[in-house]
Amino acid sequence: MKRAAIGLAMGLFASACGVQHPPQTSASAAAQASPAPLAKHAESDAAPVDSRKVGDFYVHRFSGSYEKAPLLLTEEIVAQEDGRWVIDYTFEEPTGTTKLRVRLDPATDSVVRVAKLDGTRETPVALAVYDKLIERTSFAADSNDGLVASQHGTCLVGPSELDCETKSYRVMVGEKSATLNVSHSDQVPGRDVAGDITTSDGKLLYRSELVEMGNAASPKHGVASLK
Repeated sequence: MKRAAIGLAMGLFASACGVQHPPQTSASAAAQASPAPLAKHAESDAAPVDSRKVGDFYVHRFSGSYEKAPLLLTEEIVAQEDGRWVIDYTFEEPTGTTKLRVRLDPATDSVVRVAKLDGTRETPVALAVYDKLIERTSFAADSNDGLVASQHGTCLVGPSELDCETKSYRVMVGEKSATLNVSHSDQVPGRDVAGDITTSDGKLLYRSELVEMGNAASPKHGVASLK
């Protein structure tokens, strides 16, 4: 029985966090029953075109019984530095807020450096700090029994209504049968718009939602050098 992972639908997260990405496969990783987040799309072995731009930001919300309280994660591309993307992540929960800045190598799509962020002050930390943050945004079912439905409709991201395709899969979580839904829009390349796992008796185990996205005219943070 293969283990199906459903995780953060963010194309900027990389294998440094211990989550393996297939190179831009067309179906969600959860649907493929491979240990990867819901993030990569396009059926080609060729390297994907990097559509990132400085100022891009994405806000994802995570909820469900897998965590005690909802989590909010904001991702901001603040600079391009020596060929690497500089990306800020703000992880918010009722007990507090954690801010990290990562350097990502676009050639390998991997995180090469992580720092805690206090204003513009950066304090280097181990990649494991980033790993643990990202692990809290994912949930793994125990098996994936395959696609059961696919439908086209609309999804809301902030005030915008997007054309979406939602695919549903039958999965098992322990001894319970559940349904995994994954929504993707061509208007949001490189990431899924939403994903959830709900048991057959209606219990929401996990939900990931892209709640806001855009491009800021001026990034919120100045980039400080690591010293």
